[in-house]
Formats: sequence, C-alpha cells, structure tokens
Amino acid sequence: MEGFVSLLDPRNPDVRVELGMARAEYALRASSMAFAEQLAAIHETLIEARAFPEIFVGPSYLSIPDAVAFAERAAIADLAVRLGLAEQTVRAQAEQARVLLLCAPRVWSGFRDGDIPAPNARIVADLAATLPATAWLAFEDAIVEAASTVAPARFRGCARAARERVQPEAAAELHRRTAEERRVWVEHDIDGMSWLTAYLPSAVAQRAMAHLDCVAQSLVSAPDEPRTLAQLRADVAGDLLAGVLGSEGPHVGVAVGVMVPVLTLLGLSEQPGTLEGYGPIDADTARELAGHAPSFIRILTDPITGTILDIDRTAYRVPADLKRWLQMRDGTCTFTGCGRRAADCDLDHNIAWADGGTTSAGNLSHLCRNHHRLKHNSRWKVEHVPEGITWTSPTGHVSRPDPPPF
Repeated sequence: MEGFVSLLDPRNPDVRVELGMARAEYALRASSMAFAEQLAAIHETLIEARAFPEIFVGPSYLSIPDAVAFAERAAIADLAVRLGLAEQTVRAQAEQARVLLLCAPRVWSGFRDGDIPAPNARIVADLAATLPATAWLAFEDAIVEAASTVAPARFRGCARAARERVQPEAAAELHRRTAEERRVWVEHDIDGMSWLTAYLPSAVAQRAMAHLDCVAQSLVSAPDEPRTLAQLRADVAGDLLAGVLGSEGPHVGVAVGVMVPVLTLLGLSEQPGTLEGYGPIDADTARELAGHAPSFIRILTDPITGTILDIDRTAYRVPADLKRWLQMRDGTCTFTGCGRRAADCDLDHNIAWADGGTTSAGNLSHLCRNHHRLKHNSRWKVEHVPEGITWTSPTGHVSRPDPPPF
C-alpha cells in the first residue's frame, strides 16, 4: 500500500528508539556478567597463588617467612598492572567475590547471570562483610529480590536498613569500632584543584559543617564580600586547616616543595612549575609560591638541563639535597600504577649498594614499603631504561614506564 511505513522499517523513529533501549539493556546485562567474571577470575587466581606460591616468589624464596603472603601480594600487583587497576581495587574485588560466594550465593548467582547489576552486587558484598555468619541468610533473604529490581541509589538505602534489622551487635559498639577507621585523604583534580575528604563520626562531621556555615554566614553579609556561601565555606575550611585561622592554637610548620624553571621565575617564560604531591601548576602561582611563601622550599631548574642531580656519591646514605630532588622527580612510588606519595616512601638502590650500585639519581627511586619488600622478596624485577623504570612481573608481563609527573 502506497505511503504505508512498516513498524519494522528502520526509518521509523519508534523502532530506532526501541532498538536503542534494547541495546542499552543488553549492554548493561552483559557488563554485569563480564564484571562478575572479572571478580571470579581475580578471586580464583589468588587462590592459586596461595596454593602454589613458587609461581610468584620462586623456589629459592619459599623458605622466607610469610612466603604465601608475599606470593599473594605479588599476584595482586601482577593483576593490577595487567588490568590497569590499583592494587587496593584488585584486593577489594577479590574480597567482594569471596564474600558473595560465601555470604550471599543467590546474589552471586544473579550477578553472574546478569540479573543483578554490578553496583548492587558490590553494595551487598560491602554490607554482608560487616555481618556475622549467623546473620548472612536473613540479610540475603531481605535483599535478594530488591537487588535485581531496585536502582543502586535506592537499593543502598534498602540494603542498609536490612543490615540494621539483622545486625545482632549493639549499635554503640559498632559505632565505636567503626570510628577507629576515621581518616582524611586528598584526591587531585585538574586546573590546580584537589578534593580534601574526611571520614568522620557523623556528629563530628555535622558540628564541623555547622561551624563552617556559621563562619561563612558571618562573612557573606559583608557589603564588599563578592564570594558565594559555597566559596566562603571552602575558603574558611582551607584557612582553618592551613592554620591561617585559629592562630591561638599550636602552629605546626609544614614545608612543601615547589619547583620552578628559572626563566619562569624571572618572568621570561610561562612554563608551568611543579608543586610537590600535586604536579603542574600555572606559572603565576609558581612564581607567587617561590617568591613569597616561606613554607615552600624553592627548587630552581635549569631551562635546558633541568639540573637533574646524577652525581655518584661515595656514601650509602642519600644526602639531603639529592633526597629532596628525587622526591620532586618521582612524585610517587615508582612501581607501575602506585600513587603513594614519594614523601611516604623508601629510597631504594635499584642496583644494591653491596653489588656496586651507587648513591646517585640514576640508581635511586622511591618505592612504598609494600613494593620495596615485594621487589626483594618476590620474582618482580625492576630495570632502569632511558624512558624510566620497567617492571617485569613474576608471570612475565612487562610494564612500560609511567610518564614523569612533570
């Protein structure tokens, strides 16, 4: 019939929309199945590492204390490098698989079949891990249906409520134990900004926020105040933590390195500087910090050579000037993908001092305590190449050097 458009005709927008919806649903289901398979593979690989530690630590290391633990850590590092994940993430995913298999097998089955989305499965694993074995069945009974039908934003609330109902421990004791995990951390963003996050008891967090609100509200009404309330809260929090406000309390001096190309410092170049623990900062900020902030240690670099200190030393101990430069150069632990600050790491002689290695920039690099011990107690191998540092895993995977921090 002339002018008739079939519902199956791809030119029909209704059909295209329906196909798009179906593709999205299929992709979500497939992604859940794939993620469940990833968790299962990680979990099973670590079981193999514990059962056959010689794969990761080598026969000659089997006699060392905690050989199995080192094998597991070496395997986690191997997986992290191959998958492009943080080691903490690999460990967490292995634990999620273990908990779901043990504590919520029906949720695990639905997750592997694609019926339960990955965010909901992670929520179940995280909450089930905090419950005693006697409460696992009741908890799974309460959330297994919702896990497949409720969106993650709402499911978290449902699952938390179910956990509270089946939790046999006293709430006060639970809070006391969880409060021991309080901490503060920083996550770097772009354009010279970072997130400063604190995990605190709720009462403390609420009082802290109320105090910020009170101070910010007292400032926002000033006739010449251009900042918004949100900006004032952030500025007040930063000033309080940096010691600008509340000077009646004890003052603790903090030294942070800022590395500035000499031409930038002289105003002849706009090449960015480097702020220790963060990375590149704009030239104006670098000049201001280098010129006016007494709590910043100024490190000037030659515009051509970069003044890299690569002078052989005759002593094992790393001199303070070289140590400071290396801290700026590396920025973080030099193991592939590790983000621990260099300031919190060990300085390792890549070629051991006893084997003729020198105390020089070309033979020194920062390793966090975990990767330092892993280097010496497992089959992980490190090598200096012109582009940086290359690591070879116990299973033969070679990782390319991470790019420099500046």
